[in-house]
Amino acid sequence: MTRQVLEIWDVSRRKRLRILDDDPAAGLAVRDDQRLLVTAQDQVTDLRTGKTRYRALGDATADVLAFSPDGAYFAAGDALGHVTVWDGDVRHRIGVAGTGPGESVTALVFSPDGTTLAVAGSGGTIQLWDVASSRPLGAAFPTPGDLPLALAFDRNGTTLHAAGAHVRFQTYAIAPTQVAQQVCSRTGSGLSPADWKAYLPDIPYRRTC
Repeated sequence: MTRQVLEIWDVSRRKRLRILDDDPAAGLAVRDDQRLLVTAQDQVTDLRTGKTRYRALGDATADVLAFSPDGAYFAAGDALGHVTVWDGDVRHRIGVAGTGPGESVTALVFSPDGTTLAVAGSGGTIQLWDVASSRPLGAAFPTPGDLPLALAFDRNGTTLHAAGAHVRFQTYAIAPTQVAQQVCSRTGSGLSPADWKAYLPDIPYRRTC
């Protein structure tokens, strides 16, 4: 049987730093400070010492893994559609998220400030979650139903990009001002004073578009 290993390299120096045994790395994530490596085999490795400990990352095999940019959080998505959110050292479970019914997790990404987690499912759903409260943020995004393979926020955290198996690139505006502009563009106008009075009688009128 072929020996399965994971090699750690210093790319700038073109030097192999470490070889980890019994680690096929079906899925893996490295914290931005390059001190911690987590694999889908439930292995958590200190890259400075090579010491490995084991954690049951999810309710089933969790092979979709991601750290938040600041290293404060770690998320593991599994085949049951569950996402477990951990602290950045992968010692304590601090929250949950998930996909639609019957879906497995296919992609995860944290927003640049680490407060929002985007979760994609095998049925084509993409949902935003508030990390602190473990609550979904609004409804799932409308998608073409394609299998999402990768997610990425822009540097400001105002736009989410999704790449799929057949639909290569989708862009979703998530900042409130951008969403409002899109709604106004689609509808052509905001609420008229008469409509506002009919639907929002207790709130003073203000122009929406």
